[in-house]
Amino acid sequence: MPAATRSVRAAGLLLTAGLVSAVGLAAATAAQASGPSNGSPARPLPAATATANFSLCSGGNYPSYVVFENRHMATRIAMPGDCVQLSLTGQSREKITIYGIRPNGQEFKISTDTFDDAVGEHIRTLRTPDDNDWTTF
Repeated sequence: MPAATRSVRAAGLLLTAGLVSAVGLAAATAAQASGPSNGSPARPLPAATATANFSLCSGGNYPSYVVFENRHMATRIAMPGDCVQLSLTGQSREKITIYGIRPNGQEFKISTDTFDDAVGEHIRTLRTPDDNDWTTF
């Protein structure tokens, strides 16, 4: 599906890909202006809460978000050094896609994974837009 027509639901708000890009542009520009350029977060990342079964922490020097394909929703954008936490139920195993946002607002795909709401998952994006990666914690 073209990015221009893709819509996702994030924390109760309907976002079109263009809006995500516009928000990402402003956020990524601010993050680049204030954060380190070596891929390290500006401050230690918060720990996942006990009630959240999904966390996304943006551990690199770029904003990131995750799309839950079956739910047609996405997390809010996690700025560098911040985490987004959700409590999700009802879908069992589903495909998720992890995205980052470059300083110019361009979104890029980091990877795909399978999320199981019965088990939970905590994801941390890493490094820089041109040398991106992710891990679980």
